[in-house]
Amino acid sequence: MSATRYHPASIFLHWFVFLLVIAAFIAIELKGQFPKGSEPRELCKTIHGVIGQLIFIAMVLRLMFRLICGVPKPTNPKAVVVTLAKTMHWLMYALLLISPIFGILYFQYGGKEIHFFGLVWPQLLTPNPEMKKLVEGIHEFLGNTLYFLIGAHALAGLWQHYIIKDDTLRRMLNKIKAHA
Repeated sequence: MSATRYHPASIFLHWFVFLLVIAAFIAIELKGQFPKGSEPRELCKTIHGVIGQLIFIAMVLRLMFRLICGVPKPTNPKAVVVTLAKTMHWLMYALLLISPIFGILYFQYGGKEIHFFGLVWPQLLTPNPEMKKLVEGIHEFLGNTLYFLIGAHALAGLWQHYIIKDDTLRRMLNKIKAHA
């Protein structure tokens, strides 16, 4: 299904995920300010984990809205720009779905309880320090890759808005109706 504008839920979820990602990065960076094993450090990891689970849920919902309601056609007619934009979006979607899974694996292999708004996940994996370290490295790599992709995504949006002067950014801000 092709849309002439983004569905309001898609816009909300886009900016909600953006805020959640910022909060997740703040929580995990703040963790480093506290000694290992300390209560504040563990709290930062727990907050980061809950935010990661929220990111996963929000991304599943976002993809559902994308598939059901569609997205507007790209405003830039150049095939290379459209291909780069689509590649960027799908890479970010994949990382925003896969990274929380590796975060859950990290907790599971570490033998730590995973909390989600009062619920505790069952321990599905046998704790394994070697796997925990491997999964932690993958999770960190995915997070660092997200830093890069989000920065490139933001720069591309600003480039389209200020240099190309198209309505891509305004469409995601729900400021205008996109061209049909």
